[in-house]
Amino acid sequence: MTELDTRPAARTDVDDLVRHDRVRGSVYTDPEVFELEMEQIFRRGWVYVGHESEIPEPGDYVTRRIGGQPVIFTRGKDGEVRVLMNRCAHRGNRLCNAEAGNSTTFRCPYHGWTFNNDGSLVGVPMRTGYDKEFLAKRSELSLAPTARTDAYRGFVFASLAAEGITLAEHLGRSTKAIDRLLALSPDGTLDLRAGWMKHQHMSNWKMVMENNVDGYHALFTHESVYSAVREAKVSHVPSKVEVYVRDLGQGHSEIDYSAEYTRLDEEFVWFGRAPRAKLPNYVASMERAHGPEDTHSAFVVGPPHTLIFPNLFLAEMNIMMVEPIAPGETIAYTTPALIPGQDELNGRMLRRTEGAMGPAGFLIADDGEIGARNQLGLAAQKPDWIVLARGRDTDAADETGLVNHDKSAETPQRGWWAHWAEVLGGRFNTRSTTPDGETR
Repeated sequence: MTELDTRPAARTDVDDLVRHDRVRGSVYTDPEVFELEMEQIFRRGWVYVGHESEIPEPGDYVTRRIGGQPVIFTRGKDGEVRVLMNRCAHRGNRLCNAEAGNSTTFRCPYHGWTFNNDGSLVGVPMRTGYDKEFLAKRSELSLAPTARTDAYRGFVFASLAAEGITLAEHLGRSTKAIDRLLALSPDGTLDLRAGWMKHQHMSNWKMVMENNVDGYHALFTHESVYSAVREAKVSHVPSKVEVYVRDLGQGHSEIDYSAEYTRLDEEFVWFGRAPRAKLPNYVASMERAHGPEDTHSAFVVGPPHTLIFPNLFLAEMNIMMVEPIAPGETIAYTTPALIPGQDELNGRMLRRTEGAMGPAGFLIADDGEIGARNQLGLAAQKPDWIVLARGRDTDAADETGLVNHDKSAETPQRGWWAHWAEVLGGRFNTRSTTPDGETR
């Protein structure tokens, strides 16, 4: 193929890479596949950019990348949240080089052109050097916004394509996972300002993402961890628990612990079995906001463990966003999902995040190493296929998606790859789907 940035692969090309229960190993290593993903998934579809709590005040901003393209996620003086392309409209210099800050304007370091944080051009040094025709049209030289920006309950997504399905259609059933997380907040909001830890994974971005909803590897990759904390949560032997895996449709998937937690009917199993007495202010705030019954239910069921295609992972009380760098390199950003005003809860949350996801974290370190080994193994080009057949005969469809009652089933991975093939083959964004995932 040529012109990978302007046209999708032929359907037969993509279909040759994916079967119902297997994918070719080259999907993780081929530079052409990677470039096609950047075009079809990250530059045409909806991509998670950030959370509104990261930019709470006018002038606040953070810088991110979408499919390799730099953007500024900012709140303007008018209070509106925007995603602007981080490129000076003059000579293309990257305008903002800080990771985060607060500013009413952005000044280009190359020639001093200055832009408001709504993107409008407000200053051109030595403007007498330009003719009247140029000066009359300088209002057209604003920072380019992303073609579309939308949000669901504080989670902000952007698309570089002007046309395509809506965010609601893209999110489909996955909104229920966001709702489940926010049910743990008295006012239904989160605070994602604790800081993002950055982990460089020497593996393909898809491997990082699909591993997050792989219920098969825990007893092996994380053997030392679960031997140490076996009593703190629930068993990780699939036959001993009511823990399901689910393909939610449209590439979204999850490991769902809610049935097991409900069976136990014990609060905070997911939070180290912390007793209510250790969190009195949080408990009181929740009961005032939601009532005793709904509060008990939220404390029992806990947060989601859900993948939102393509780059967002609700890792229970952590948020992860993934940025593809190259076929064999990915950056994973993680931060704790703090609850505004709940210091006693948040203090514990920070320590748990450090332990699991920090620089010496016992979970992400294991996953990073196993991903790197995967990428090294894929350098051997035979056999051709990666096998995803576990549980293929026991998947069952219901109103929540495609469910398997065996936690170790590869149902989430099969769902991911089916959607991936649709998007790369140009067969998804051209159709419309309802928020519950049904095709119109």
